[in-house]
Amino acid sequence: MKNKSSQLVSRAPTLAQNHRRFSSRINAMRRIFCFAVIWVLLEGPVYASDQQLQKAPNFSSDAQWIDTGAEGKKVPHSIKGYRGHVLLIDFWEYTCINCIRDFSVVKRWYAKYHAFGFDVVGVHYGEFAIGFNADNVRDAAKRFQLPWPVVADLQGSVWRDYHSNVWPNRFLVDQNGMIVLNVQGEGNDRPMEEKIRELLAATHPEVKEIPLDPPENTFEPGCGVATQETYVGDWFGRGAIANPKAYRNDDQATNFHADEEPVDGKVMFSGRWVTRQDGVTSDEKHGMAELRYHARSAYAVLSVENSNKLVRVDLRQDGKPLAQNEAGVDVHFDAQGSYLEVGAPRMYYLVKNTGFGSHLLSLEPEAAGFDLHSFTYGNDCQQDFEQK
Repeated sequence: MKNKSSQLVSRAPTLAQNHRRFSSRINAMRRIFCFAVIWVLLEGPVYASDQQLQKAPNFSSDAQWIDTGAEGKKVPHSIKGYRGHVLLIDFWEYTCINCIRDFSVVKRWYAKYHAFGFDVVGVHYGEFAIGFNADNVRDAAKRFQLPWPVVADLQGSVWRDYHSNVWPNRFLVDQNGMIVLNVQGEGNDRPMEEKIRELLAATHPEVKEIPLDPPENTFEPGCGVATQETYVGDWFGRGAIANPKAYRNDDQATNFHADEEPVDGKVMFSGRWVTRQDGVTSDEKHGMAELRYHARSAYAVLSVENSNKLVRVDLRQDGKPLAQNEAGVDVHFDAQGSYLEVGAPRMYYLVKNTGFGSHLLSLEPEAAGFDLHSFTYGNDCQQDFEQK
């Protein structure tokens, strides 16, 4: 669907503009991100009851609407426009594995309850600089086939108005425009679905006949406790470089030497790389990044300086090419082994092991200008989701 809101963002910002915009915003939010952007993996979701109802803030005027999911239908661009409906406001980030895994949950709710007055608006607020480009957000919404309208919150106005500080973060708004439930983090979705049904049943009691989703087991002890998210850039003291030289952050390349294997959750570099808060960029062909992790699956947020020119990245695990049955959906194979073709700035699916375990993963780009931002992981119970 092509509309006025999409025309407003037809001139995408340059990479340099995005980095400047990202740096100024992220410094202002430093205290929030230091503690909150762990996506509540260890604490679990947080619930806000409806004992103290608050009016849902309106969508700010500087938000850019991307109605990829509207299928030609006119959708409201204000909270008031959804009066009489039950509205789920889903704060997401397109490189966030926790958000990606939960898309299937929200899609099921949308399919079951939309006909009875249930709506969703996805509010995208970026984590890395690539997340502040509306074209990247639009491409992600299409790739994940989100069937609801999306707001590209490039200035962070909606994020701040809702005092949001994690991804995913969901606010349920009742028919009168009041926030009745807030669930933060991945998993534990039953309370949200039950509240959706309760609100809809006031006028559509037949929703009670629709089967609830089965209980999820995302973080049960038997699922395995994976390595925490690995920020490769100098992310407020959480940067994972294990080399003694570590971070320069002055746009000058550092010649790294890998004298030993990294410990779990750390990355050891060899070759010339430029370190930044947002990530690490290859400065020559055939530098290497080695990661030690424990999980069932592994993912990485990757980009390149010129997204129209694919960069081959050789991928090995435990010193050898991946086997076909342990490769993520973005992995290719040829006579040289297993590799990625990195172009679009997004999260790439690297490894899907046959079992939970500890591994040494290496990435070797065949060109300069390859950006490595972060690694995330999945346990035994986080494998059944759409990988796009």
